[in-house]
Amino acid sequence: MSHRDMAVARLRAGLCVLPARTDSKRPALVGWKEFQNRLPDEAEIDTWFADAAAMCVVAGAVSGNLEMLDFDAGGTAFGAWADLVRSESPDLFDRLVIERSPSGGQHVVYRCPDGVSANLKLAQRRVIVPSGERVELHGKEYIPRQVGDQFEVLLTLIETRGEGGLFLCHPTAGYELLQGDFLAVPSLSASERELLLHAAWSLDELPPVALPDLPPGDPSGRPGDDFNDRGDVRALLERHGWVRVRPGENEYWRRPGKDVGWSATLKAGVFYVFSANAAPFEPNRGYSPFGVFARLEHGGDFRAAAAALRSQGFGQPLATPVANGVDVSRLMNPPSRRHRLSARRVSTVEREQLDWLWPGRIPLGKLTLLAGDPGLGKSLVTLDIAARVSTGRPWPDCPLLAQPVGEVLLFNSEDGLEDTTAPRLDKAGADDTRIIAVEGVEVFAGGDKPTRVYFSLEHHLPQLEEALAEWPDVRLIVIDPISAYCGQTDSHKNAEVRALLAPLADLAGRSHAAVVAVTHLNKTGGPKAVYRAMGSLAFAAASRAVWAVVQDPDDRHRRLFLPAKLNLAQDPLGLAYRVEDGRIAWEPDPVAMHADDAFRAEAAGPKKPDRPTRRDEAEGWLREFLAGGPRPSKEVSEYGQEAGFTLITLRRAFKAMGGKPTKGDFAGGWQWALPCEGDPQGDQPPLPLGDDHLRDE
Repeated sequence: MSHRDMAVARLRAGLCVLPARTDSKRPALVGWKEFQNRLPDEAEIDTWFADAAAMCVVAGAVSGNLEMLDFDAGGTAFGAWADLVRSESPDLFDRLVIERSPSGGQHVVYRCPDGVSANLKLAQRRVIVPSGERVELHGKEYIPRQVGDQFEVLLTLIETRGEGGLFLCHPTAGYELLQGDFLAVPSLSASERELLLHAAWSLDELPPVALPDLPPGDPSGRPGDDFNDRGDVRALLERHGWVRVRPGENEYWRRPGKDVGWSATLKAGVFYVFSANAAPFEPNRGYSPFGVFARLEHGGDFRAAAAALRSQGFGQPLATPVANGVDVSRLMNPPSRRHRLSARRVSTVEREQLDWLWPGRIPLGKLTLLAGDPGLGKSLVTLDIAARVSTGRPWPDCPLLAQPVGEVLLFNSEDGLEDTTAPRLDKAGADDTRIIAVEGVEVFAGGDKPTRVYFSLEHHLPQLEEALAEWPDVRLIVIDPISAYCGQTDSHKNAEVRALLAPLADLAGRSHAAVVAVTHLNKTGGPKAVYRAMGSLAFAAASRAVWAVVQDPDDRHRRLFLPAKLNLAQDPLGLAYRVEDGRIAWEPDPVAMHADDAFRAEAAGPKKPDRPTRRDEAEGWLREFLAGGPRPSKEVSEYGQEAGFTLITLRRAFKAMGGKPTKGDFAGGWQWALPCEGDPQGDQPPLPLGDDHLRDE
């Protein structure tokens, strides 16, 4: 059967099949994301597979809630996983579609009508390597990360391809079908799918970490510590209906009300729960014996649990020793060893050379702040930087200096990924296979299908660090704007902002990635640039480099990229750029100006007739908003008013730019787009903005 005939057959079986590129393991299409939500038609299949040599399948709801278990690292964990599944349900294993990948791993494919989650990491392994040089493991190259005095690689053994994911498959060269048929993918019940996932989770080789659950302020000799050391957590679990299914170094436990499979493991004193239906425990969490006791016996009230254990003889007595009327308890009972000062002699510190992402401008392993008013192209600057990192293209002021290729982690809360950010990256010449857009954090609570919540620097840095461990090639993290990711932190209070940014700065140092955070300028004015960043001064104080984007007072289409603070090197010269056709066009000559000079001139000078008007500001906003391509006039109206511009100001600014509204077809609506370079304005039709009364001035 030809690839085309097989693709048509799989399409008729409800699978979203696309042509693929084997080098990048991605669809061989531009703008394939629409097929995460719709199936192609047979005419498209005929066109694509006329000469396509590789095929992939989009997982998730579009393919009938399809999910794939991917056994990587040469299929190291597949045998143990298969034994676990067969021991619980032999017929279930025999129903699965299984294929072998070119690297020796396995794909296990099935459907679940109750729904599948997004991609999940299920089992990993830490491998210690001799140095930080690239190393090949199971046919793949990895860059080790340094942890303490050793180097390690984090291997993914088992993961899923679910909602939004895809995978290459047979009949692509190197993929061999071992069992079943893609034309008859089995449908599993939620409990059957759970069995497959739990078997994979139980093979995770990373040491589980228990949640911190000892009550704060509890005195020394805590009963919780004592119960962790000598309490019988197995008897406690059995008393509450849990069943130990398999003994051994890594014990398998099944929750009450479940007849097959596993819900948790007990290893090295940590009870790790991976079931979403094992209340009062949360899924994918580790618990100490005391944490188990507090939740099962006292509903999570740790103080009550500690008091109950003390009454059973756990912990040291609370009597306060007194000598000659003086409390000597701190001498007889030293403070808990859970808290001690962390310090080291400077003579033991190994010296390291400072590394730069952008030499002299953006340091690696540090926090950099980019501040400027709306409409000046700050986001476009960050995307230009991201594009250069993803491709290894030289920096605008170092055209002969090659740089390493790296990956970019992108947080952007203000622009749509599909209609704005991705098109802008295309125009900037980015390698989008190396750009990772963060869309939130998935939380599992009460079911296998996660809920997506907004990323917060307050709560989700551990998840960010886990992601960086999985993507060790990340050299740049963009947070645009940082105010959108501060959670409940009051951005105008120094103490709160410092407490928020210090862990982020530490994470940047550990990952050796540059963090570039974007912020707006406040309206207070003043000659010092570091005081102009929106919110607390702590944003600028915590950053090792601060750059300001300002409008050239002599040319409203020219932007100045000026140094405001650089603790790690002498202040470099500034640069200048223009926004042309939705991308940044840097000028070759440097700008001999500091950001303080620009703000000092702004603060000192009287208001002049030729200073930017509200229409000028609207024009700048329109150039940035339309940089990704045409936008419906109703969107321009809606977002423009949110930015503080009236409809009539937007119309006048668009006319002054030489903008021309277009109408794609008879049924389509009006759109606004940036004028092409060199286009005469000529006679223009009325500018529709969704309000008929504004068609005539």
